[in-house]
Amino acid sequence: MKIAIISASVRPASVGRPVADWVAEKANTVEGVQVDVVRVADFNLPLFAEDYPTAMRPAQDPTAVEWNETLAAYDGYIIVTPEYNHSIPGALKNAIDFISPATLANKTVGLVAYSFSAGHRPIEHLRQILATFTTGVVREQVNLHLASDFKNMSEFAPADFHDAEVPTMVSSMVALDGALATLR
Repeated sequence: MKIAIISASVRPASVGRPVADWVAEKANTVEGVQVDVVRVADFNLPLFAEDYPTAMRPAQDPTAVEWNETLAAYDGYIIVTPEYNHSIPGALKNAIDFISPATLANKTVGLVAYSFSAGHRPIEHLRQILATFTTGVVREQVNLHLASDFKNMSEFAPADFHDAEVPTMVSSMVALDGALATLR
């Protein structure tokens, strides 16, 4: 199973980079899984201003086409996101708005978030947003707290109890992918 770990933060000094890399390391311990980190920042997507929503017509912007083609190559996704103002970053929402429903249809999704609320709010918002894509968002998730999983709130140092959370989430994604693959 090929999984894209989508790193949502576009800030140059973001702590999301080491979090996404840690998720990749842990996910790669699950047998039969190959992961790549895909960073939203690497695409430099413009603000969504297409003539039609992607549910009616795929995005026409060349960067958005590349974004969709990149994502289409994967069987599942793990979104790694910070919390901004009780939700997801605007750059992540913008990137999601460019995704054609067919790109994510019947694929599994895992969620990892970090914040002072341990990422609960952005994960719940992502669950609502992703419901429109007919994805299989697994129940297992990874919630990281800025006060206890980061030294000085800037250096990623996850508590030991998180070590098994990513492999458990990925194993659920693999199991669900077996069922969803028949629908793709």
